[in-house]
Amino acid sequence: MPTLRLENGVLRAEVLPEAGGGLLRFDLLRDGNVVPIFRPGEADAALRDPRTLACYPLVPWSNRIGGGRFSFQGQTIEVPRTRDDEPYPLHGHGWLMPWEVVSQTDTSVELAAMVDHGGRPFRYQAMQRYTLAGNTLDIALTVRNEGAPLPFGLGVHPLFPRTPDVRLLACATAMWQSGPDYLPTDLQAPSVDADFCKLRMLEARAAINHSFEGWDGHAEIVWPSRRMSVQIAADTSRYVLYTPAEYDFFCFEPVDHAINAHNLPGLPQDHGLTVLDTGQSLQRSYQFTVNRTDA
Repeated sequence: MPTLRLENGVLRAEVLPEAGGGLLRFDLLRDGNVVPIFRPGEADAALRDPRTLACYPLVPWSNRIGGGRFSFQGQTIEVPRTRDDEPYPLHGHGWLMPWEVVSQTDTSVELAAMVDHGGRPFRYQAMQRYTLAGNTLDIALTVRNEGAPLPFGLGVHPLFPRTPDVRLLACATAMWQSGPDYLPTDLQAPSVDADFCKLRMLEARAAINHSFEGWDGHAEIVWPSRRMSVQIAADTSRYVLYTPAEYDFFCFEPVDHAINAHNLPGLPQDHGLTVLDTGQSLQRSYQFTVNRTDA
């Protein structure tokens, strides 16, 4: 299936339904040029590996479920790995499957996917809608539980160009420390190199791969050398930041639950997951507003 192009004269987005319904590109149209906001992908590569997309949905959970299992209502729930090259089930199923187009205009598209026995123990319908409005990309992600009651979570996984001067503002009150397997161990105040309560550069050699709590749902990424910035808004209080030092991108992922929230002490709801009964739905929204800094 070919990519679907959305355009409104200010922004352009390309959606690849066959690869997780993800975004292949999200660009600013400026002075006759196409300026990437998310790290651009290529269709052939994305069909082989959705991790090369510019952005993809996280449904019905974000990041890792430790051990591939969790306890819920007195039962042990087994969750198969979602990728053979990952030791734990990662990022749910939505990013690894084809989606169908429900409706489309020049500036918006709605996609749907049904996950049945292949998503065990989860059975659900997922919907996502991309809309370009002025200088803002709005993403709405919905999951409807079609199976037994289980904890659900949502997020999006955009990848941003990492220039030497890129700066991030994303104030959080706490950060989960993690072990070698990237699972959280204890909750502490953000470390010095991971405190983004003031606009600051990403440390060149600091590789962050952590879940943050106490976020106010607003963030900003600024590229001075590219004369542009993006403001991020989400209806959630958590994010995951991934800044691999060896690559030219980084990930800022608005999510509604902590990494391995299914297995952290307490109830799933204590760490952002939502228990959905059969037929119940959960929706989250994410906005990315692009500004020129040379205007």
